[in-house]
Amino acid sequence: MAKPRTIDLHGCTVPEAIVQFIDFYNQCVRSGHIGPIEVIHGYGSSGRGGVIKLALHEYLESNAHCIRGFVPVPGNPGATRVHPKRPLPDDAPDTRHFRY
Repeated sequence: MAKPRTIDLHGCTVPEAIVQFIDFYNQCVRSGHIGPIEVIHGYGSSGRGGVIKLALHEYLESNAHCIRGFVPVPGNPGATRVHPKRPLPDDAPDTRHFRY
């Protein structure tokens, strides 16, 4: 199995985080990476899991046709493992409509 590639989104706003994730994910997929992508988003202090995590999961659910799935990184609630399938749409979503 291919070693995971990792992106750290700490310190980003939600729109910045989603755009950075899309760019990183698509670079990985287009370069032929077939392993998982680990997204470090932090847990957040809200008790709900952090807004970046919530927005990322919402975005992934809305683009389920492009991924094989996503799961929390075992033992780390501040990270998500994404299993890519095909590139995501290059256009950034309007995160103002997200439910996070």
